[in-house]
Amino acid sequence: MTTTPASPPRPPLAFLLTTAFLFSIGMTLVFPVLPFIVLQYVPGAAQQAGVLGALGACFALLSFFSAPVMGALSDAYGRRPVLMLSLLGSAVGYVLFGVGGSLWMLFLGRGIDGLTAGGMSALFGYLADTVPEEERGKVFGQVGATVGAGFIVGPALGGALSHLSLSAPMFAAAAVCLLNLLWGAFILPESLRPEQRQRHFDAAHLNPLRQLRGALALPAVRRLVTVSVLFMLPFAIMQTVLALLGRDALHWGPAQMGTAFMVVGVCDIVAQGGLLPWLLRHLGEPGVARLGLALGVLGAAGLAALALWPTPALLYGAVILMGVGEGIFTASMGALLSNAAPADAQGRVQGGAQSFSSLAQVAGPLAAGQLYARTGGGGTFGLSAALILLALGVLVTGRAPQPQGTPDPA
Repeated sequence: MTTTPASPPRPPLAFLLTTAFLFSIGMTLVFPVLPFIVLQYVPGAAQQAGVLGALGACFALLSFFSAPVMGALSDAYGRRPVLMLSLLGSAVGYVLFGVGGSLWMLFLGRGIDGLTAGGMSALFGYLADTVPEEERGKVFGQVGATVGAGFIVGPALGGALSHLSLSAPMFAAAAVCLLNLLWGAFILPESLRPEQRQRHFDAAHLNPLRQLRGALALPAVRRLVTVSVLFMLPFAIMQTVLALLGRDALHWGPAQMGTAFMVVGVCDIVAQGGLLPWLLRHLGEPGVARLGLALGVLGAAGLAALALWPTPALLYGAVILMGVGEGIFTASMGALLSNAAPADAQGRVQGGAQSFSSLAQVAGPLAAGQLYARTGGGGTFGLSAALILLALGVLVTGRAPQPQGTPDPA
């Protein structure tokens, strides 16, 4: 009597999508209240801007270093405990930020949240463990659409709860994280079977640079991460200086620019939640990634042209192209990375990719201000279009990734 191999467990998508939603809210819930919280400890306007930037950089930098380690931990000990730890860390970080009392408490809260934000790498690893390769693009798109929804809901929820108190958004986020942690404790099974785990794990594996080197050991993964960074850097630049471009080229105020940012979020949801499955059926993950980059080139070029033809239609059209391009590119890139990595390195590879994405979110805003001050909107977005075009060239000239063994980082 023969037995068939056990099929992977069906992923608890409701829990995983909720967790992804909470991770994205964690980055955006603080936006409406952060300047007013900082105002309590830093009275000078010039110093406030510096502290706001430092808090954002603190979260992103610690996420950069923690993501590959969290991913490697999930490869060695399973996805479930890392996801649970990430939710607990976010809850603790929110509570500390809400309690406040001093500036160092704000940095401590954001730092703890950044250190445990690497749980997204375990989440993607969980999906790679349980979703067949041919369905990963669609499921990664659902996660991306959920993250996009979080980027819209987060600031709105933070603003609404701030009417109760400036700390209310933080405490509400902590409570939701703890409820999700309790939910996961009862319904989330482990996805990574013992025989698929990284067998050798010691203190040296906690070195994030070692994990990054191991994640990039495969040429296909290295190329895909390079492509991703070349696109995410211009997208971060757009998010940083789009308001300045609208103000200078169209004389728009905050309310009008708010609609432009909302369009980016809506495009992300529509692209990944609705358009992506149809595109994947006809183009496959590599074709969808190339299309996303092509749309990004057109969008960045449109923003660069706004200096010559300052019309609202051009800005909205360019933003729509960038939003749709980023949405379908991110989902297809996640699937391509997953397909390029073996089972025992999914967490490490996804964590490495997330780390470099965090680094782009640090470098992008830092570079954006200097670029815009020196070259204006035309030069800033012209360079952005060139970077995305370079990413498209790197992707087109490479071979399709094939799963293969990954050496343990030495």
